[in-house]
Amino acid sequence: MAAARKGDPESFGRLYRVAAPRVVAFFRYSGLTGDEADDLTADVMETVIRRLSGLRDPKAFEGWLWAIARNRLAGHLRSRRRTPVEAAPPEEMEPPEHVALAEEHRVIREALARLPERDRQLLWLREVEGLSHAEIGGRLGAATGAVRVALHRARRRLEAAYEEVDHA
Repeated sequence: MAAARKGDPESFGRLYRVAAPRVVAFFRYSGLTGDEADDLTADVMETVIRRLSGLRDPKAFEGWLWAIARNRLAGHLRSRRRTPVEAAPPEEMEPPEHVALAEEHRVIREALARLPERDRQLLWLREVEGLSHAEIGGRLGAATGAVRVALHRARRRLEAAYEEVDHA
């Protein structure tokens, strides 16, 4: 472990050979396909290797590894649940439906425009790009808890702005 933390490639290789099969088994047991398990394991091991030098206590490695693996699994399952919503082509809608949809889009766009840039950015990263709180925090240089709170507040401001626009 000490040699791997210092960047020794052979030690990294041994660490990978010991940890990766266990992580794959964890993902497979969690119901992922072989390809999904392999892909996520590669992501986990890349994170481990990249951040290993920052691990303060080598005794904490096991828990740290599994925390990374659980977070990757949770993010993967969240993204898999998100399915793109396909709007019906306008020519298939009845005229009143088309008008209602256009009005709804206008209200949403106007409500979003009333939000601060930071709120729009947070909502975009979470709701459109599907990033986890930790991933957003990494991009923006913020703590995961701070991202959760900021997103909660951004959603509340969006709801309030939506109500204002809708009732105006």
